[in-house]
Amino acid sequence: MSEHLWRSSVKDLEPFIPGQAAKDAKKQEKVSEVIRLATNENQLGPSPKAVEAMINAIQQAHFYPDLTCLELRSKLGELHGIDSENYVVANGADNIINLVIASYINPGDEVVYCTPTFSEYHKNTLLMGGVPVEVPTTKSHKFNLEAMLGAITEKTKIVIVCNPNNPTGTIVDEEELRAFFKRLPKHVVAVLDEAYGEFINLEKYSTGVEYIKEGFPVITIRTFSKLYGLAGMRVGYAMASQELIQPLQRVREPFACNRVAHAGALGALEDIDHKNKTLLENKREMEKLVKEFRSFGYDVEASHTNFLFVDMKRKTARIAEALASQGIIIRPAADWGYPTYARISIGTAEQNNKLVKALQEINAKSLHHI
Repeated sequence: MSEHLWRSSVKDLEPFIPGQAAKDAKKQEKVSEVIRLATNENQLGPSPKAVEAMINAIQQAHFYPDLTCLELRSKLGELHGIDSENYVVANGADNIINLVIASYINPGDEVVYCTPTFSEYHKNTLLMGGVPVEVPTTKSHKFNLEAMLGAITEKTKIVIVCNPNNPTGTIVDEEELRAFFKRLPKHVVAVLDEAYGEFINLEKYSTGVEYIKEGFPVITIRTFSKLYGLAGMRVGYAMASQELIQPLQRVREPFACNRVAHAGALGALEDIDHKNKTLLENKREMEKLVKEFRSFGYDVEASHTNFLFVDMKRKTARIAEALASQGIIIRPAADWGYPTYARISIGTAEQNNKLVKALQEINAKSLHHI
């Protein structure tokens, strides 16, 4: 074994565990169709304009992509009203998380966040020799900002707020978040992970864009994987003041966003109709699923994402297995410490109808065996 040659922090890392792949489900369950409701993908797919742009970009695959994604940064600048120099574009939001932590964390520095949440905060902190400081979420599954403030020490370098949170779908109160930023010590950088930020369905709810403009020391993370349906292309970005974004620009690897992905992101931003269609259908189908789930006696968290965090009142591992046998994949939450919960992505109307029907059958069988 060569483990003695590894960097010491690597031994503490656990590989990322994604939702079950469709091809694996087909092979294991011998089903012809797989409905993926475990990884929060946009079931409508990418915009036709994005697809066309990506096809055209393939014709130039022999050329290196734009080193800093200047055209995309310019478009994002127009969209958010923040100067194009205040962005870093990279290989998905998870790559951005890696760049942020690599830019700021020295061995022994602390990173404070709540759990359950996205596992890459923990992994990347350990990789840099940092110390993850994990605070439980509130009883309503929201980030506990007051407890996070209480956990800050002289060694704390970064605090991360995942808003909306993955896997719970919850958001924090806007005024509480603003007060939280105001109370942060000068030596602490705030990171606002808004991978699902475009799905927040409250009017005039402030996001990272507003906080950056107000001068708060906030690095905001966004992605094209969710709303824009480009999960397979891997495009994420960070925006912040020039002072905070500079180290990311230095750490970022050359050509961190490939030519095809860059073109797809540009095309996606042009198609407002597709964006609005996604938001409308997600809202409508979510409301339908919430009603159905509650009719089963499940508890459902209010969600501001494209997924639901559902307490199914019994261990979800068996429910997930039964659904998988019919080609429907959901994400049990036992790994997050919630054995009776599942994270279920919002599908199309047809997919959701099949899910509801399958759950009705599973619940009927369960009652029959009591």
